[in-house]
Amino acid sequence: MEEVAEAPRSIPTSLKVVAWIYLFQGVCSLVAMVVGWILGHGTIDLGVINLLIGWGLLDLKAGWRSCALIFLWITLIVAPLGAVLLLIASHPATFKIFGVPVGILSTDVMGAFLALVFFLALWQYRVLTRPDVRALFE
Repeated sequence: MEEVAEAPRSIPTSLKVVAWIYLFQGVCSLVAMVVGWILGHGTIDLGVINLLIGWGLLDLKAGWRSCALIFLWITLIVAPLGAVLLLIASHPATFKIFGVPVGILSTDVMGAFLALVFFLALWQYRVLTRPDVRALFE
């Protein structure tokens, strides 16, 4: 008997965008770790897990979708908490690129950044929980 190959499932553009956001974040974390090691800080950035999440989303792996949803829940909780801390903080936030301090951010800029992070995470959550996207991972 001949096996019938399953037709590849089409991945919606919005899911691809979510996956690429995770891949980008993972690459940034990897670069930050390498720069830290070069500068003698020897840190480990757990954000490199985002590389695996991104690939898992593109491969339609249910476990990586669950991991992405957990990370998004954390972001949806931490971003507003960060905004509250920003309001009560007595000093401005230090801006870092790949772990290297490059300047100070005003409260307004940091607040706008946290709002952007929150709404991006909310959009990603919405994409990953849409019925058509959820069905791809079953």
